Amino acid sequence: MSWNDSLPLLTLLTSLLPTVIIFLLREDAKRIRTVTNLVGATLKLALIGVMVWGVVHEHRHEFRLPILPELDLVLRADSLAMFFVTLSGLLWFLTTIYAIFYLEGSPHRRRFFGFFSLCVSATVGITLAGNLFTFVIFYELLTLSTYPLVVHRETAVARRAGRVYLVHTLAGGALLLFGAAFLSPRCQL
Repeated sequence: MSWNDSLPLLTLLTSLLPTVIIFLLREDAKRIRTVTNLVGATLKLALIGVMVWGVVHEHRHEFRLPILPELDLVLRADSLAMFFVTLSGLLWFLTTIYAIFYLEGSPHRRRFFGFFSLCVSATVGITLAGNLFTFVIFYELLTLSTYPLVVHRETAVARRAGRVYLVHTLAGGALLLFGAAFLSPRCQL
């Protein structure tokens, strides 16, 4: 695998690895959690910058992982993907800074920042999805990783919002999965 091929995967890992690290930290490890988030967001922006440069200069950035015969997980950077992944990377960096100060003194910061980083990973996976299979996988990961953010405050209103959120997103995910199966040449109804 070449450097160009690995860039989409490395960009995804800049938020996926902080997710794992944050979940392994103690709740009171505020400084390490903050540094982990900011380093991941900064590395993501740097890798995005390299990929933008590559796309402008017509380099190919594609990571492919075979899952089953004729079914690959594909992360690909093209012009449109780079627009959205750049927007996602900038927003992650800015909202991380905001959330660090906003959640100061709040309980369950580890849970919030862990799922927040996982959410960013899913968003990057969606924007770099090179095929429908990859898109569906990361779409469902986004659905499941944002639920804890919706119910984070643990109030009755938050729990009700979480139930409504799950009904709508899981129904949408089921329709997406049906549509993906319908569009697949091997699964025509």
